[in-house]
Amino acid sequence: MRRFLADIRRHDIEAAVRVAEAVGLPLLALEAIGRLDLAVYAAFGGLAMLYGHSEPAKRRVESQIVAGTGLVLAMASAMVWSASQAPLWILAVLLAVTVSAAATLGTVMRWMPRGEMFFVLVQLIVAAIPAKWESLPLALAVGAGGAAFSVLLAVINAIGASPAEEKPDGWRRRIAAGYADLDRRQHLVVLAAATLGVLAAWSLALGLGIGHPFWAAVTVAALMPTLAAKDVWRRAIHLMLGTIGGVAVAGVLFSFAPGPLALIAIIVVCQAAAEIAVSRNYGVALLFFCPLAIGMSNLSRGAPWPPILVDRVVEAALGVAVAFLTIFAGRRILKVT
Repeated sequence: MRRFLADIRRHDIEAAVRVAEAVGLPLLALEAIGRLDLAVYAAFGGLAMLYGHSEPAKRRVESQIVAGTGLVLAMASAMVWSASQAPLWILAVLLAVTVSAAATLGTVMRWMPRGEMFFVLVQLIVAAIPAKWESLPLALAVGAGGAAFSVLLAVINAIGASPAEEKPDGWRRRIAAGYADLDRRQHLVVLAAATLGVLAAWSLALGLGIGHPFWAAVTVAALMPTLAAKDVWRRAIHLMLGTIGGVAVAGVLFSFAPGPLALIAIIVVCQAAAEIAVSRNYGVALLFFCPLAIGMSNLSRGAPWPPILVDRVVEAALGVAVAFLTIFAGRRILKVT
């Protein structure tokens, strides 16, 4: 841990401050006007700021535009599903599309954090919020506003970038170049494993009647990017321990039943800390991602914390079990050890 802290540089602190601003200012504004019921949408849009860590300033703007657009689309699809009261199988189809699209974008753009974890989180939590057609425009505008504010902060940072920084090619060319370099067979196997694993974990949690079934799917999504890595099992164990540790941290933080302002403060601090940790050790980052996600999920609901935390532990265990089986099967298909 001492080495981890010693590795933190000034630009890491500056990036963490921008992340804190991206999520904290919109939430405080909504609290000030008495519309904390919209806070979850602003917070989820603000997750765009987490993408493109360690990239040059101008390139990071591209990453956040693409990630922010994806997060808003995930929110929109979940809102429409909830408002239309469509069958559950339609949400499953939407989830499969989201996993495939997010995993592909993360791979071809090579952004950090890799994978589809936050897209799955956003879609399933928003889908669990009862919605009406007349409330959709405002909620979607708040979500898009949160993403746009994150991008704006990235643009402001890019204005002050060094003139020597190479001009990015543009997100279209970047996606095209990344897709051209893609190992098609490996990517299809990873994509199929991620999609089936996420759907299987979510379906099992639904079938078992666990109160917050999206956590099992999110846990699988967090572990899937390690599937093709040479040190997959070491990394997967780190992620598993990070997830369990993150739930323990959340248990301590939320055992005090924080009020709205305290909860916003916890979310802001966790998001800033995750920004610093994500490019160094994803397992450590999960210590902050987990309370961040749990706090966001209950931001405007005010549900009791103990059942949420118990469900999170149970579903983390379920998700880890499904992820390990999925990784094992996927690696057998790829014929890697």
